[in-house]
Amino acid sequence: MPLDGHLADVVERIEAIVPEGATTADGSAVVDIARRIAWVHDIGKLTTWFQEHLHADADDLDLGGPSHHAPLGALVAYYVLDAAGFEDDDPLVGFLAVARHHGQLPNTANYVGKAAAERDEGPLRRLFRQETFEQVANIDANEPAVANALIDRATGGEGSWKEFRDWMRCAREQKRFTDIGGHVLSSPDLVFEAQWKLNEEFYDGVLQTWSALVLADKTSARHLTNVVDLPSKEVYGASPPRRAAIDAKVRALQRETEHSGVDDRTRSLNEKREQARGEVRSRAEDFAEAGDSVATLTLPTGLGKTLTGLDAGLTVLDRKSGDGRLVYALPFTSIIDQVAAESESVFDVDRVDSDVLTVDHHLSETRVPLPRSPEEVPDDARADAEAILGESWRSGMVVTTFVQLFESLAGPGNVQSMKLPSLYDSVVVLDEPQALPHRWWALVERLARLLVEEYNVTVIAMTATQPKLFTESENDETPDLVPDPERYYEGLDRVHFELHPSVEAALDGDPVPLDYDRAGQQLAEVAVEGVSVLSICNTIDSARELTQSVEQYADPLVVNEVYDCVLANVTEKPADVSPETTVKRTLNEWGGNRPLLVHLTTRHRPVDRQHLIDVVIELTERNLPIVFVSTQLVEAGVDVSFDRVFRDFAPLDSIVQAAGRCNRSFDRETGLVTTWVLEPPEGRERTPSTAVYDRGGDSLTKLSALALDEVYEGEPMDEHTVTRTAVKSYFAKIDERGVGDPEYLNYIQRADAKMLGRLSLIDERPAVEVIVTRTCEERAHIDELRDAYREYDWETVEEKTELLKPLQVSVPMYGRDEEELFAHCEPVYGEDGHPHDEDGRLHIDTRQARFDDYFDATEGVVTPDNSVEARLL
Repeated sequence: MPLDGHLADVVERIEAIVPEGATTADGSAVVDIARRIAWVHDIGKLTTWFQEHLHADADDLDLGGPSHHAPLGALVAYYVLDAAGFEDDDPLVGFLAVARHHGQLPNTANYVGKAAAERDEGPLRRLFRQETFEQVANIDANEPAVANALIDRATGGEGSWKEFRDWMRCAREQKRFTDIGGHVLSSPDLVFEAQWKLNEEFYDGVLQTWSALVLADKTSARHLTNVVDLPSKEVYGASPPRRAAIDAKVRALQRETEHSGVDDRTRSLNEKREQARGEVRSRAEDFAEAGDSVATLTLPTGLGKTLTGLDAGLTVLDRKSGDGRLVYALPFTSIIDQVAAESESVFDVDRVDSDVLTVDHHLSETRVPLPRSPEEVPDDARADAEAILGESWRSGMVVTTFVQLFESLAGPGNVQSMKLPSLYDSVVVLDEPQALPHRWWALVERLARLLVEEYNVTVIAMTATQPKLFTESENDETPDLVPDPERYYEGLDRVHFELHPSVEAALDGDPVPLDYDRAGQQLAEVAVEGVSVLSICNTIDSARELTQSVEQYADPLVVNEVYDCVLANVTEKPADVSPETTVKRTLNEWGGNRPLLVHLTTRHRPVDRQHLIDVVIELTERNLPIVFVSTQLVEAGVDVSFDRVFRDFAPLDSIVQAAGRCNRSFDRETGLVTTWVLEPPEGRERTPSTAVYDRGGDSLTKLSALALDEVYEGEPMDEHTVTRTAVKSYFAKIDERGVGDPEYLNYIQRADAKMLGRLSLIDERPAVEVIVTRTCEERAHIDELRDAYREYDWETVEEKTELLKPLQVSVPMYGRDEEELFAHCEPVYGEDGHPHDEDGRLHIDTRQARFDDYFDATEGVVTPDNSVEARLL
């Protein structure tokens, strides 16, 4: 596509994705700024050097002149906005958006200061103070008419190439660079001692403008409109699911329940679920009509929050103007597939083949199928277009993680930023927001304000343990879509909470942790009585020791080993490995006189985790005696119900979430949740609860103990006492202490996107990525990936990489040498056996005996790692 055609196409796309109401901190329309700079963002490509490069051999990368076109485009963008009458800091918005449209937004003060400083000798000075003048001279000698036409369009006739050339002459004399640097610096020489002068909401406008330009530019460069054969507005449009489908699904469930016959307790619970959904819908309608922006939705676990949250979100979305979508965000990838599967069932769609639903997390295949495209479009072009629509969240509903949502708002990468224009006029449902790391709370509230004020987003925070995360103002409580949440908690008596003597001792200030020998014996004794038991540990090694103890005392049938046998018998298709197959084989091997045992942590492959969770759900529904030992990955959102739950001591909201897996649907009279304090695993000094939750000077377990001590009277506590009274006290104590890292807010107030981009919702540690193959077909994918690398078949590399993600385990290093830990593992691909030369991942084939030291059917990937922090999520 010729340059002027590409620029016109980018402008059209920007007009399709940015609504008129979006504004910068200075009140200017984002779409007006974005379309003006779109006309000139690639003006540096008019040089003869760049044009010769376009027609040169692929291996000839020497342009013969300056190779970076963005710095000149940034200076032209600044001039264009200045000439068109934009005042205050709006010209700098355009400058940054164009300067970084192929990269990530920078630390604004440092970047602008160094680009404008007269005496700085760094690379930015060369790019802006030297190469741009060479490019201007080249364009002036060869394409001045084209350049003039572009500036004329961008300024609406208020500027010209000649005037810009004169403007650059002033820049050579430092005046223009002083003007640019003056937005952030009290003196052009004070690069590292900048006096911050920008509006604290400057970042909001830059983020919107830059992300819109990135999305429009990338989709234009990939000829997306040509592939789809639709105008831009339709390409980017959303097709949200229909709320009426929820009503139909509920009616079908009610008919099914009545036909199958239910007891009075279950019928009462179903009535409460439907009552809650009806009340929430009514309140959501009023909430939307009032134009409010942030609401909570507080209901006990097991009361159908997923359906109710979807209903509330779509109710509000139906009443919003614009072309928004529903974004449903959760804390853990382990529960995303469950929510996605429920959404597929309710809305009768397929996440892979529908533009209604997209699932986006690091292990998912994120794509949106094209509505239609010409038959002659190659498959690779169609796949590329579907991938970019998926990455930019163009479906009607997106199920994703907090990481994908909030890290895309806080210093996103270039590709990450493409999601942001899809958020305009949308509804965001945050499921279990209390799971957000406390250090992020203040920043999340600020990012929510960005969503509400700049993107016209409605935010609904939904949980059973509602934190004090969002406030409409200092004096106002955030409205709850449940008229009176207390009614739903008071009417429940599904579980009682028991404090083990090890916790009672902790309340008295003299903790006496329970050893794994006695803990495993107690779990075995409970299971032998014929009940189902869930035990949640705080670390991987703690779960491992507890599992080994249960094996010693219960002589159980280990379902992990049964599953391993099922996999070993697979000859061709992985479809043969269904949860039903594993359940059937388990029942055939089970003699009825011993409990079943399942062990699950993040050392198991994602595909195995989901399989075993599905198996456990089926086994518990059959009322079989089972001990399920796991980590926090099953704590929230997993729709499974046990007779007894044991939880290693943790923050109170985590204990309540774990309790949501006990007697979830009134399957029995009253379930019992036992909280205990487990001892340090072998080789450790701290208990798992303190190692995980009391780091960095914060003591969440201490606050939990204080809240429990206020309500505990020596006997098991009822559900309302813990889930409402104690939880409220716990969050009040957190609020009093002050939550959120203030430095994170400083980054956003200073538009320091570089530092924002370094933040992570996940505690990132050095890790090695290990792909584990357990069947012949899985091994074949590895072999095909290696062949594709050798043949430079990057399309197949991408395809196989996606297929292998569910087989991949991330193993933290904790200072250990990777070559020592995985000395005999195969690199997925790399020259001379060095895995980091090409791919970086390692491969374990469990069918080969030489990998026996690295994989165990029950424990998953195993290593000689004994670090204190070897843990879970």
